[in-house]
Amino acid sequence: MSKEKKLIIEMLFNNWGATSDRLTKQWIEHRIDLFMKYTLKSLLLQSSQDFTCYVLYDPKSENLVQGILKNYPPLPSNICFVTPIDYKAHVIQDIKEFKYLYRVYLSSDDMYHKDFIKQLHVYEPQKGTVALIPQYGYIYDSVQKRLGNFFFWLPSYGATLIYVDEYLKGQAARYSWRDALKVPREFIHIKEPIWINHIHGQNTGTTFDNVLTWKIANVHDACTLEPWNNSKQPRAVFGPEITKPNEIERILNNFF
Repeated sequence: MSKEKKLIIEMLFNNWGATSDRLTKQWIEHRIDLFMKYTLKSLLLQSSQDFTCYVLYDPKSENLVQGILKNYPPLPSNICFVTPIDYKAHVIQDIKEFKYLYRVYLSSDDMYHKDFIKQLHVYEPQKGTVALIPQYGYIYDSVQKRLGNFFFWLPSYGATLIYVDEYLKGQAARYSWRDALKVPREFIHIKEPIWINHIHGQNTGTTFDNVLTWKIANVHDACTLEPWNNSKQPRAVFGPEITKPNEIERILNNFF
């Protein structure tokens, strides 16, 4: 294992107030089920398992989360549900022998292409780069079984890079994916869909019908757009929808 970079996937579960019922048993059961059926499968499918994933949950839901997890097979050693405080302690132990920490971002219901982690290890960013931004992916509605190309100017995916010694000095929280267009950055996987934004009926963000309207005149394929380097005039583009069942299956097999 390379000692140059440590990849840690930082995954929020219910430790922020996006939805009012996030601490209830029903919500937690449903979201853990989504994690197991989709996101965990995507992590297990990764062609490189040289990463650690922490799923951060609210300490107030400790008993519920840990109790529901017992209904499933044990997670592999590199994937763990933790509180935010425990997360920080784990990261400090994980990175001590490395030069760089890659904070890799993924929602607990979304997916990465099976080679994403492998390609992050291989990729050599320029000196001074702080953020790696993959703007190209898919929207997948697992209820309606609908899939389409999707471009998003500031996706909650990708990675931010920090020197380990800076992290250990308490400078870790300076940047996240939200700051990616404010810091030295590189666009990766250009015109190559590398993530899936998963719509499943309990999303707080959008619906498949909504994104059908996110188009630009004369742009048929969202993945033909050039990287969008402008946070003041946001751009999100859908299309085309992929309708052939065998093509949908082929694509999804690369993600989970």
